[in-house]
This record gives sequence, C-alpha cells and structure tokens, in this order.
Amino acid sequence: METHAHHSHQAPGKKWSHYLFEFFMLFLAVFCGFLAEYQLEHIIEKDREKQYMRSMTEDLKSDESMLENNVVLRMQRIAMIDSLVNLLNLLQRRDYGNDIYFLARRISPPINIFPNDGTIQQLKNGGNLRLIHRQQISGGIMAYDQKMRESLFEMGDEIQIRAEYRTLAVKVFNTTVFNDMVKLETTLKPSENPKLFSENAGLINEFIGAAQYIKRVNQAQVNTSKQLLRQAKQLSADIKKEYDLE
Repeated sequence: METHAHHSHQAPGKKWSHYLFEFFMLFLAVFCGFLAEYQLEHIIEKDREKQYMRSMTEDLKSDESMLENNVVLRMQRIAMIDSLVNLLNLLQRRDYGNDIYFLARRISPPINIFPNDGTIQQLKNGGNLRLIHRQQISGGIMAYDQKMRESLFEMGDEIQIRAEYRTLAVKVFNTTVFNDMVKLETTLKPSENPKLFSENAGLINEFIGAAQYIKRVNQAQVNTSKQLLRQAKQLSADIKKEYDLE
C-alpha cells in the first residue's frame, strides 16, 4: 500500500500594509460621517438663525408702530397738561370749567406699551443667541432689549405719580361731574360750566405740581420711545442687510 503524505496549506499571513489600509478606510468613513453630520447641523443652525432674524424684523416692525403711537399720545398729553395749568392760573378760570374738567380727566389714564418681544425671549431663554454669528446684530438686539426694559421700569414710577395726582384731583374737582363725563371708553366734556369743588389756592397749587410731574414722566417716555425707535429701525436695517431679507 502506497502511503501518501498529507501537507496542510495555510493561508498566507496578511501584510501590515493591509491592516493599515483597513484602518485608514474605517477612519475615513467615520471622519466623512462626522463631516456630513457637522455640515448638516451647520445648515440647520443657519436656517434657524435666518428664521429667528426674519421673526425679529417682524417684531421690530410691530414695536415701531407701537412706539410711534406712544410718542404721539404722550405729546398730546403734554400739550393737555400745559393747557390745564394755564387755565388754572387764569384769574377768570371759572369761565373755563368745561375745559378744565375735561383736561383734568383726560390726563389721568395710563398710556401703556406692550412690546412684541417673543423672538427676543426665545433667543435669550432658549440659549439661541449663540446662533447669531454677527456680534453687531446680537449686540444690537441686547441693547434694544435693555432699553425697552428700562422704559417699562420707568412706567412703574409713573403709576405712583398718577396715583398722587388722582388723590389731589378728588379734592379739587367735583367727582360727580367726573363720573358723569365717562361714557363707556369715552371721556366727554361737561355740557355745563362746572365749578371747582375747592378754590383753596394751596390745594390748587399742589394739584398743578402733581400735573407737572405727570408732564415730566411723559416727556421722559417721549425721549425714551424716540431712542427706541432709532434703535429698532437701525437694528431692522442691519438684520435685513446681513441676512438678505426683504
């Protein structure tokens, strides 16, 4: 019987260059995946940034209208206060009871502003300010927000000043006449010529002083609103230019 020798044939060992190639390909695949994910995230954030800025310009447009109206109303109130003080200082003020009562009643209601700050709040509270890559834009948004908050804070002092004015008004004027002047949301001028409840010179002088304090806070609000208007318009123009918005 012929004996045959059996030889085992083993696969030749892989060269180190083959392992290096496999490692390189794996690294390249992971790196390309990272780049693709990074690029996608960058595109998404750029899109979110532009959406926020579009929303911001809409908010600013709304604020501009509100601020312009605030300036007009407060300028009208300042003119009313001047007229009221002049009439009260006249020797023949009893001849102008209708106008005095009308003006005294008209300058007491509040003039409120309600800024459209939804986008700013989202940027601040959601940590999305980091999306705004231009320092000029993000700085402008924060400066505008700070100035608006200052304006709202000043209105807190105005509440106290109006309260002091009303306390004196009920001592100088006949409150029944005041009550008859108010119809729904309209203040009507008295049909007759009502007299003051008190002709006390000291009390009238205090009342005029309170009216002048109201004038001062209205002047301050006019100045602040004009500053905010300039900031809003400049910020809106910068955003539209930077983000190519119409």
